Amino acid sequence: MGSLKITTIITTHHRPGLLIRALKSLAAERRKFGEILVVEDGEDPSMASLLRATGVPCRLVQRKLHSVAKARNLGLQEAHSDWVIFLDDDDIVYPDRLEKLEAAAVHSGAGFVFGSTLKVTPGRRFPVPTKHPEGEGVSNFADILRCMPHTNSTLISRKALLDCGGFVEASTYFSDWCAFLHMVDHASSAWRIPHLLSEFEAGEGGMTHDVARGNGMKAKVLEAFDLLNLQQEENQQILQKVRLAVEQAEPFSSYDSYVDLADRALSDH
Repeated sequence: MGSLKITTIITTHHRPGLLIRALKSLAAERRKFGEILVVEDGEDPSMASLLRATGVPCRLVQRKLHSVAKARNLGLQEAHSDWVIFLDDDDIVYPDRLEKLEAAAVHSGAGFVFGSTLKVTPGRRFPVPTKHPEGEGVSNFADILRCMPHTNSTLISRKALLDCGGFVEASTYFSDWCAFLHMVDHASSAWRIPHLLSEFEAGEGGMTHDVARGNGMKAKVLEAFDLLNLQQEENQQILQKVRLAVEQAEPFSSYDSYVDLADRALSDH
């Protein structure tokens, strides 16, 4: 057991096979977990017995929410620890994930520590985020705006996340990105580490696929910008610079296209 009290929060909805795989990867982590909280967006009566059969100690919370942001916020409220890390049911974590994140949090004193996640798509495998400075160190608002970390490789102070309002439930796509931007804007320092810690596979039929197919990523990015309630004037100016670049661009189908737009807009920042 490490020095921090950490709750791992897994959100799931009607994907028991993937959930079991995620739990087994958690059980293989070298840093023995404190609390695992499974938040089911639904009320499957077989869920409790399924979790018991895995042999992985965890606590189940069930509620029909119809929103991953609401499910994450429910987990945030229910957690018994000072630190939280979120996982989707289709994620896999590496054995050294939590120990490296915890060591960085203790060393840096930051309230928001992240590594990289391997995104697996047909014909391509690449780490997310893709545009952060190399090495270990502080990441600022412009860094997070350029390319968001993935939740499964992000250790967060529970208080800091609650203080900035948690995940933005009005968002239809980027509730996690909005939360991270709010945290950095609210002066919660972010610290990056140069380690690949988890992975996920972007498959057919998911939300990303649907947005890409409809060429609607531009609208989703602008929606996220509309939902931000920033406190620092400098960050508002940075956001406006990127927003202008997105507004002037043709509709695009991938988040990678946004990353390139933001990177160019902020290259002189």
